[in-house]
Amino acid sequence: MRRLWLPFLLLSLVLARPFFAEQIQAEAVPERVLRIGAAADLRYALPEAIAAFSQGGKPYRMEATYASSGKIYAEVLQGANLDLFLAADREYPQRLVGAGAARGDVFVYAHGSVVLWARKEADLWKAGDAVRALRSPSLRRLALANPRVAPYGRAAEETLRRAGLFAEVEGKLVFGENVAQAFQFAEQGAADACLISRSLALAPAAQKEGRFEEFSPGISPTLEQGGVILKGCRHLDLAESFRDFLLSPEGQKLFRSHGL
Repeated sequence: MRRLWLPFLLLSLVLARPFFAEQIQAEAVPERVLRIGAAADLRYALPEAIAAFSQGGKPYRMEATYASSGKIYAEVLQGANLDLFLAADREYPQRLVGAGAARGDVFVYAHGSVVLWARKEADLWKAGDAVRALRSPSLRRLALANPRVAPYGRAAEETLRRAGLFAEVEGKLVFGENVAQAFQFAEQGAADACLISRSLALAPAAQKEGRFEEFSPGISPTLEQGGVILKGCRHLDLAESFRDFLLSPEGQKLFRSHGL
């Protein structure tokens, strides 16, 4: 009886070989992942851009890490596992080009601005516009991103200087690690107001809980937000395609809808 089973066993193994071989080959194909280091002001705009770009079930995955542009810049120089850098200014990507850590030139994908945000019930809104609100006696703590590493922090500080308010509010300043954390301080009550990007002030949570006021162009500087494909990019074709999408009419329309 054992001898009768042997031919059938051998035949089964022969027939099964192509199936198992295909399974092993399919599992051995590495997943294409594009890793993006993004400025914190893109926390709401970028996921929407990724979703629009990825429509149709594309065979890749895109991962975004949000932080201050200065922090991402430093991590790239230390060998961070990133393919694309989307900063809140043009300076940090340009530094990476100069350091030989990037492929090609810097591309400007958006322009941003600083606004004043506070909760709807805040007393400082009784004073009027953004500049008057910053002079309100009810303003005890004003949050902004750390100017040392965050372009929106530098722009916020420049806004205060141009408005002639920096000396007046300097003792009230509290600093977040990035612009998103500065918003959290004001949202959660650790600060009375914050100077943040317009893109974050237009986010659903920000609009539900508070309101914002813009500054005149002469007071608040415009930020040129630049990006660059990094030298260690493993999927250059995918990175270039996503860059081109961000610069396309569809991508630009999406950014404008988020206040950029």
